[in-house]
Amino acid sequence: MELTTSPVSCLMVVAGERPEKTARAILCYQQQTWKEKELVIIDSGTQDLSPLLEDLSPGELQYIRRSSDDKKNTGQLKNIGLDHATGKYIIHWDESDWHHPDRIYQQMQFMDDDTVACWLSATLLHMDHPEFVHHPYVFSSKSGYIGSLMHINDANKRYPKRHRQPDQVFLSNWDMSETRQLDTDAARLIVRGMAGSARDRRRFLAGLRGSSRNLAWLAWLKLRGRDRLSHPLFRLSGEARESFQRYLQESRGLGLISSVS
Repeated sequence: MELTTSPVSCLMVVAGERPEKTARAILCYQQQTWKEKELVIIDSGTQDLSPLLEDLSPGELQYIRRSSDDKKNTGQLKNIGLDHATGKYIIHWDESDWHHPDRIYQQMQFMDDDTVACWLSATLLHMDHPEFVHHPYVFSSKSGYIGSLMHINDANKRYPKRHRQPDQVFLSNWDMSETRQLDTDAARLIVRGMAGSARDRRRFLAGLRGSSRNLAWLAWLKLRGRDRLSHPLFRLSGEARESFQRYLQESRGLGLISSVS
């Protein structure tokens, strides 16, 4: 397989009302080092996205507008995107995430004749809150982040017509012996941002307690009178720190970060 000539379809469902997030996701798409790509947008929101699409050439954009009254769930909307995608590979492009310029390239290195799908085992998690605005951490789970899924374009694989966990059900259609999770070093490829509400704060902190080992660390830090920012999950590699700084700069530029003066 000649990786450099394999076309990739970036599948993005736009259902929210935050055009700033959509603008960031499109910017991330445009900055990808992988050149053979297209952006497939399925838009069921009410905002006019036309100004955000002006810099995309017709040859690399498929824009499917759905009425906001059309009550299709996420799985059904993704199926519409799958129907339109022309790439040999499909990578899921969440509009709420920030995507590193090398994301497509790095995931493509895992796609070969023996691998039909891959995804990240961890991402960087960030919250727009004064205490944490400069301190993301590496968030991982046993199942990984299915929202980062890349897979071959297979017309026989479809999403379920339901709201709950459509990505996990979709992934179960594949032979798991032919799939791979990227290790935690690849967490820098995606930053997942949280707004900083009370609910977001609870979820953000819950991620630090996601395992018995993490709980033990928090207990030890408390016993020693240490700040929870000393938790090992906050210790980023140099590459991860560079990735976060780029995310922070681009997000601030689009008005998505308010905790930094």
